[in-house]
Amino acid sequence: MGRGWKRRSTALAIALASALAAYLLAQVHFFQLVQLKALDAQFVLRGRLPTSRIVLVTIDQKSMDTLPELRLFWHRYFAEAIRAAADGGAKVAALDVTFAIPVTKWEPDNDRILAEAVSTTAPVMPVVCAYVPSILDRQKDWPVPLNIIASALGLAAFANLTVDPDDFVRSQELIEAPAPGNDVPLARSMALRVAEKYLGSDAQLENGRLMLAGKPIPITPQRTIRINYAGPPGAYPRVSLSDFLETAHSGRQDEIRKWVEGKAVLIGPDDLEDRHATPFYTFFAGPRWNTAGVEIMAHALETLLDRRFLVPAPRFVRISLLLAFSILTVVITASLPVTPAILWFVALLVAGGISTHLLFRFGLLVPTVEIALGCFLALVAASIYRFLTAEKRGALFHNAIALFVGKQLARSLDAGEEISLSGSSQFVTILFSDIRGFTAFCEQKDPAMVVKLLNKYLADMVSIIVSHQGHVNKFIGDGILAVFSDVDGATQGDHPSRAVRCGQKMVSLPGQFRTGVGINSGPVVVGNVGSPDKMEYTVLGDTVNEASRLESLNKELKTQMVIGEATNVLLEEGIETVCLGAIPIRGKAEAMSVYT
Repeated sequence: MGRGWKRRSTALAIALASALAAYLLAQVHFFQLVQLKALDAQFVLRGRLPTSRIVLVTIDQKSMDTLPELRLFWHRYFAEAIRAAADGGAKVAALDVTFAIPVTKWEPDNDRILAEAVSTTAPVMPVVCAYVPSILDRQKDWPVPLNIIASALGLAAFANLTVDPDDFVRSQELIEAPAPGNDVPLARSMALRVAEKYLGSDAQLENGRLMLAGKPIPITPQRTIRINYAGPPGAYPRVSLSDFLETAHSGRQDEIRKWVEGKAVLIGPDDLEDRHATPFYTFFAGPRWNTAGVEIMAHALETLLDRRFLVPAPRFVRISLLLAFSILTVVITASLPVTPAILWFVALLVAGGISTHLLFRFGLLVPTVEIALGCFLALVAASIYRFLTAEKRGALFHNAIALFVGKQLARSLDAGEEISLSGSSQFVTILFSDIRGFTAFCEQKDPAMVVKLLNKYLADMVSIIVSHQGHVNKFIGDGILAVFSDVDGATQGDHPSRAVRCGQKMVSLPGQFRTGVGINSGPVVVGNVGSPDKMEYTVLGDTVNEASRLESLNKELKTQMVIGEATNVLLEEGIETVCLGAIPIRGKAEAMSVYT
């Protein structure tokens, strides 16, 4: 229970740390740019939205080829288009063309004609006229009648577009910042001013809150909105200026009315010099794939009129999603095998993208990159944690195997990386030990005390065996089966001598118990026996059986250690033994010489 709680707490801590790191990284400039691209993808995935209130009258290549004058002197054409739109029942018009200097010196009537067209149509169709703030400073020296009339009628608006750091147009500043103590009406963008005239209500900015027609506009502290683009270039119906004028000259009023009645008419250039990258930017590069400025204004206007605002999701929604996906990533990484974990992780990323896209369709912006960052950071952190805990568990199981069944098996498992029913033939020395009179001893003692004393005794015995480079194969009640073989770091073939020295130390250890030892050398089968469901690592063969029977002779021969003949002949010089004679051994046809 405690270990499970610890794992869950660690997983939660990893998820929280990953979510926090993702939130902070998302503020870095690089990831902010990536998020902008992710937002662009949302538009592409969503596709087009319906448009019905706006029509574009464009200064396109056909107009440039058809109308003979330089554009500097197109005042008459714009005046004709304005009057034709008003006669056709347009609700509001916008002239997205700026006039920096008067042209009276070259065309005496042009400035007057255009200014009169704007002023005379204002009662039935207000015409919002564009200006560039930097040009207004020159109006004292170069007064332009159109700019003067538009300003006087409240129809002037700045044409500046709001550009992101990557030169894409995704937002639009709506209104200038208020200056302290200045009662002059705040300058509006073209989109906001046209929306005001279309709705018949002026916007009010108070305490950072912008209201239009009694409803709030969710602006940023920089007084911008995110433009909800209705589609790629060409999303709005358009008519070439030359075709519009030709239709008006021909008296086809019904056709004009069909184009503009009840709509906002935006007149502006659609040439390669005034195109900008937008969220519907394609894989193709170049101005021809971008959106004209007048159409960008149409998208911003439609956003205001239809109130299709894109706003950041509430903070708790953003944080909840980030935490949820980070936690799910940690759970998947920590609990599943590698291949399923990868598949589920990919599915989780897809689910994150779908979630943010569905929220986008409802006008809520959740940073997709932030969620992806949270997932990736959680994946890395959880993988590191899993690797470290796996290493720790691996070391634990290695030590457990070495402790319970011996270091030799642990090494073989590390080398083979598999557990199977198998065995090998080896020449080893087997040592059996047993406590003399242990059954009678147990009858006189408390069981808890017996277990305590037995554990202490076995610990001492195992310590002696290990110090002589033997390994304990198993405990048999109060007895021990130990195996001595050629091991790394030992002289090859010295295992009989090591076993005898070990047995001598065991039987001479002072304590409450009297130990008997039987030692025999010979071939054995070492390996895993049992079934795939339950295995035991053991040693098998006559050598093992004879060692056990030799140990049992201690009681009959009044000795503490009995050594088989096969072991005795392999002992090193310096180990003195005494032959106890040829003793019949159960299971052997002939008597065996035994030693002590």
